[in-house]
Amino acid sequence: MNIVKWAGVAVFLIGLLVMVAYSMYPLFYQQAEESTILFGMKVSMVLMGIGSAILIITMSIERYKDWKKMKEEIDEKELRP
Repeated sequence: MNIVKWAGVAVFLIGLLVMVAYSMYPLFYQQAEESTILFGMKVSMVLMGIGSAILIITMSIERYKDWKKMKEEIDEKELRP
């Protein structure tokens, strides 16, 4: 995998870890406010969304490049029955 895919995976995993941390936050700190927990959940969802978008866009571009390369290699006459 190239560096962009690793970055997308890393951002997604950081978002997942933030979500786990904020979901366990009330267990260790009983006076936690709802706004703090909701803010942490929002941040984690944004991070996971950014990581997913990076992965989806990168894989789509890679697939398009492969398709274009394959289309150039295979002549149109070979595709007709």
